Amino acid sequence: MRAGIFSSPRKAWTAVFLYTVFLYSTLVLAFDLYVSLFDRMGREFMDNLMSWMYLPLGLILIALIFVFFPRRIGAYVAFLLIALAFICCLQFLTVPAKRFHFLQYGPLTVLVFDALRFRCHDRYHYVWTLLIVAFLGLGDETVQGILPDRHFGQPDVVLNSVAGLLTLAFLGFVVGDEHYPWGRRSGK
Repeated sequence: MRAGIFSSPRKAWTAVFLYTVFLYSTLVLAFDLYVSLFDRMGREFMDNLMSWMYLPLGLILIALIFVFFPRRIGAYVAFLLIALAFICCLQFLTVPAKRFHFLQYGPLTVLVFDALRFRCHDRYHYVWTLLIVAFLGLGDETVQGILPDRHFGQPDVVLNSVAGLLTLAFLGFVVGDEHYPWGRRSGK
């Protein structure tokens, strides 16, 4: 079995469960915090905050790619294309809070991907990961449909899935199966 983040399926699925609970809990807590900041600071501040928070993440990813992964032109091109797709998605998200929500599906995708590696050992690993992330995104939107002052949004289900798809593209084309999860190792 190839290496991963977790040493057992139980630990991996527990992490997926806990992160999903965290993700769903932010529907109330983070939304209230967002509304409070929005009321105090204004839309322009929140729009900038929810856009610029991606800059440190992007810089960290670039540094990790150069330090831990082999220098392959294909990986750099893939990263550039994924980053451009990500930026296009962010431009589509006119509500600043949705930009943060979009970011939350990257870690969820990595956790599901890692949990599935104990059972899936072929290209369907990516398909099953995307299906589970899409299902959890549908659950997220269903919970929002139940909450007062929130609503179910079909486009949000698609965006949650797109965040998962872009994360999988990063794992598959930039990181690569042979280097997942931590890049090259000394002595190998």
